[in-house]
Amino acid sequence: MQMKKCLLVLTGAILTSIGINATTVPVNMYVEPGTNSCLVTWEDEDNSAWNLRYRLFTEESEDPVMLHSITASSYTGSSYSAITLPAPWGGTNVRAGNREIYFRNNYNNDGSYGNITYTVPEGYTNATFNLMITTYATNSNGAGNLTVATPQTAAVTHNFAAGDSFTWTVIASSGEKITITTPDSQYSPSISLMAVYYVPSIEWTYVNNLDKMEYTIEDLEMATDYEVQVQAIGDDGTLSDWTRPDVFTTLDEDPIIPSVHILGEIEGQMWASDAGTKMEYDPETETYTATVLVDADRTFGFSTEIDADGDLGGWNYVNLYRFGPESNGLFDLTDERLGQQFPLSFEWDHFSDVHVLVTGEYEITISLEQNYIIIGRISEPEHGYSIGDVNHDHAVNIADVTALIDYLLGTGTACEICADVHGDTVINIADVTALIDVLLGN
Repeated sequence: MQMKKCLLVLTGAILTSIGINATTVPVNMYVEPGTNSCLVTWEDEDNSAWNLRYRLFTEESEDPVMLHSITASSYTGSSYSAITLPAPWGGTNVRAGNREIYFRNNYNNDGSYGNITYTVPEGYTNATFNLMITTYATNSNGAGNLTVATPQTAAVTHNFAAGDSFTWTVIASSGEKITITTPDSQYSPSISLMAVYYVPSIEWTYVNNLDKMEYTIEDLEMATDYEVQVQAIGDDGTLSDWTRPDVFTTLDEDPIIPSVHILGEIEGQMWASDAGTKMEYDPETETYTATVLVDADRTFGFSTEIDADGDLGGWNYVNLYRFGPESNGLFDLTDERLGQQFPLSFEWDHFSDVHVLVTGEYEITISLEQNYIIIGRISEPEHGYSIGDVNHDHAVNIADVTALIDYLLGTGTACEICADVHGDTVINIADVTALIDVLLGN
């Protein structure tokens, strides 16, 4: 949710103290599955280190199992004095009263802060737990803020009303503590009940402290569902929230062509032999698809890795690995060609580059099994030319009249946006008359 207005400017420390994570979450996570592995990439302009986790995906779930609970009368010590909670509970500056447990900040004005902890028993690795707290209901002592965190889960704060209940979901391993604190100045809300539940699930596998925005997960099973998430590590060590889980399925078999890239004058990328926009393979349709932004009067083509070992040249950008929708020359991407299926060419001297006439975002789908290409524009057109510049030479003159007549006779091509001089969305002889009027200054 994006706040339209903000009345307070909060520092990262304050944001963290009230449970709002100040470390930004990575964006645009992309998963490219193989048969026994997958490549995970993401984008993040604010951070330089990340954690990744993955596990088998299942829609089945079991009911949580309660491990320990404690009521407000389960402690050792005198009421309204420092008390001791029974293991695995513990804490600092913890007190108790009439059916309530609480902790105190700045105890005896010595600057110390209170907390209640739960130490995870043996037998758990990166497991999921629910911590449920109910506050004291009789008076306002049960109102206030409680914050819960673990070494693996960022702090989250809940504001309680008296007699309120709330459950946190956290990740922890044996020996780690689930810690309860409060941002309130002196006393925490009074607690009448606490309980910790183990949530049965398939445990995550963690890969920590990555310094690149990509990671290849190895040793996966073929044709199996997995889920993966990424979180950022801030410069101060704070963790972002995890990205939304991305569920993917490893492939039944590798594609015949390991990978296909779009090369060319795309999004500032010039022709290169070892770089480009990688197309996503869909094993069900046996097609490769990518979405790219291309400016008017730019061109692009394709390169493919013929075999994984590179015995046939790999990424060397030569005609053998360059293919297009027609032979020899440029393929002008006019509006009438959008969304149509055109054959691909692969021979040594038969290829073409796609010449984009209208600036826009294009979805490109190719099949190397059936040798076809489909190009669709998925954004509003930005033609990038002057109206009337039919022949795309960046000048409007008598040559454009000739080009427009050739187009109407079916012997030439034109940018339909540029050729619609009359502005009625229909290209006909009226546009020729309108273009002549433009040239005459009328």
